[in-house]
Amino acid sequence: MTGKTARLIFWVGTLTSAAIFLWQTYDFHMQTPKFTHTDKLTEQVVAGKKVWHKYNCNDCHTILGFGGYYAPDMTKAFYRLGENNIASIVQHPDVMYKNSFRKMPQLGVSETETRQLVSFLRWVGDIENRHWPPQDEKFVEAYKLRESQPQKLDKVHLVLQACGGCHTFENQGRNVGGDLTTIANRITYDRQTLINYMINPQSVRPGVAMPPQDVSPQTAAIIADFILSLKSTKEVSK
Repeated sequence: MTGKTARLIFWVGTLTSAAIFLWQTYDFHMQTPKFTHTDKLTEQVVAGKKVWHKYNCNDCHTILGFGGYYAPDMTKAFYRLGENNIASIVQHPDVMYKNSFRKMPQLGVSETETRQLVSFLRWVGDIENRHWPPQDEKFVEAYKLRESQPQKLDKVHLVLQACGGCHTFENQGRNVGGDLTTIANRITYDRQTLINYMINPQSVRPGVAMPPQDVSPQTAAIIADFILSLKSTKEVSK
């Protein structure tokens, strides 16, 4: 190979790589508004991002690939937990994680800050990031289908989306509030009382730690039927 040929290969390769890089950079910036839904970037969302940084949430949590790995990934947390569960965890971590090996400090987040943080997490959850983290994609799908087209979801999928943020079933979900099979064999509620308990726990058990669930009465009825159907199931080993 002559020196002229080597230089030609170098310059063609360098310029081609630079052109590809510049085009991808340009395309990325052009696509960003669509993938991140910047039209939904409200003042409430921006304030929520500031709350996230104010309390150093990244020290323990990961979001969009950045942060610590001590606590759960929060990229799709809105769809995994729901608004009220997030609010209860943020404001009353000592109660929500009372029986969990994982602990969260009481940060003193105000009610206003909590709602701002929830808005931020909802916006983050809608960012199109190629279905990351993959373990939460089923929660996103179920959340979007459970009210409009519940017939497209099997009952286990629907129940885990609504309850899996705090409860487990067949080794799926998070064991903060207990396993659903164990709960089913312990409770004495009838169907309607169980529905009421999910929608407004305080109306059935004043002082209980469980927050109101973001589900319609119809979805609550499906979940209640599922839980009551577990009464004849052998309890999972503790």
